[in-house]
Amino acid sequence: MNPFTILIDNSVEIPPKINTREAVRALIIQNNQLLLMYSERDQMFGTPGGGITLNESKLDTLYRELLEEVGALKVKIVEHLGQSEEIRLSRSLRLQPIKIVSDYYLVEVLEFIHESLEEHEEEMGLLPTWVNIDEAIKKNEAILGKHPSEKLNFYHTQTAILKYFKQRFGL
Repeated sequence: MNPFTILIDNSVEIPPKINTREAVRALIIQNNQLLLMYSERDQMFGTPGGGITLNESKLDTLYRELLEEVGALKVKIVEHLGQSEEIRLSRSLRLQPIKIVSDYYLVEVLEFIHESLEEHEEEMGLLPTWVNIDEAIKKNEAILGKHPSEKLNFYHTQTAILKYFKQRFGL
């Protein structure tokens, strides 16, 4: 499958063998708003989802992450939207280069309960938030612009993904 977005941090020296992390993320649209995760620590938005653990399928991961992050008890998968790839330094791997391949799914949440964030997510102050896509992009770009860095990070990728989905879905 060809990814719809590829982002590479040009300052990263890519080794011949690079660790790959697979992840799944969700696009949840309702009344022209997206359900995104807002980080109070970083003051930026990202799509809900996360990394696939050992012996877990992509869909099992998606259901688990949506239950944890947004309290989605019942989820309907509408469409597999494709993949993104990014190569950047990993904070969790002591700044080693990593390739992250994320599968994106358009989903409908049929029933919500209270989210149950993991400890590191609580430390980030993650809040599921319904937001207009233009607001989310504007907020992310403003914060990223205040702290210009040559290093690609999660929010650079998420902002690019939000712009892609804005165009694709006419939001």
